[in-house]
Amino acid sequence: MNALTTTLKQLRLSGLIQTLDVRLQEAAANRLSHAEFLELICQDELNVRQQRQMERHTKLADFRHLKTLEDFDWSFNPSVHKKEIFDLATCRFIREAKDVLFLGPPGVGKTHLAQAIGYEAIRQNFLVLYRSIFDLVRDFMKDEAFNQQDKTLRKYLKPELVIIDDMGLKQLPKHSGEYLLEVIMRRYENRSTIMTSNRPLEEWGKLLCDVPTAGAILDRFLHHAKVMAITGKSYRVKEAPAISQETKKGRKSNEPATAEPAS
Repeated sequence: MNALTTTLKQLRLSGLIQTLDVRLQEAAANRLSHAEFLELICQDELNVRQQRQMERHTKLADFRHLKTLEDFDWSFNPSVHKKEIFDLATCRFIREAKDVLFLGPPGVGKTHLAQAIGYEAIRQNFLVLYRSIFDLVRDFMKDEAFNQQDKTLRKYLKPELVIIDDMGLKQLPKHSGEYLLEVIMRRYENRSTIMTSNRPLEEWGKLLCDVPTAGAILDRFLHHAKVMAITGKSYRVKEAPAISQETKKGRKSNEPATAEPAS
């Protein structure tokens, strides 16, 4: 048995090693054929490898937070079309090299949904990269200083899905539009991109400080894009009224008692 374990380690079959004792007992108890036993231990090894690959790909995606569709609060915002989101989660749009744009005010769930769809893509064995628009600009500016733009570009071209978040939070530095255009132009009809924005499309020229470049970006990006407009209040401040009431109660309890008027 020790010799077998050593051989399995040399073959890097660690998943098989973990379950070998149990599978041997199962084979003896159920009188499994050699083929049935082999199928079981091969499946164990495959399961371990798939789990490790998913963990690696999730780490490489560099999500801000790991979000799933299961933990999204669908009841809070009725403007989110559940059927369309789950259709995106099938990742058919990735196989067809199409794009997705989430539009809406802050706090309505754009980032959560984008990352959740990204996680579903990883589950389906796609490579995913998550970056905010500010991360993207910093990546290109940093590598431009060291003349390594090609390295950065390859980073954004390799994944089947790139998620670019937070477009519109604030005005971007000079040349930001050029960096974003290069990514969108190269991925156009080859790879899928998800973007989120809290600003109308007509304001992108101002945000990028470059109206012609913004037009070129939107021309390519929107050509095969699914636009998901989300409205409603911010999820992050939904408990604000309750907090306000608690604050008021705390203030009252700290106020000195008022004397009763003499009768």
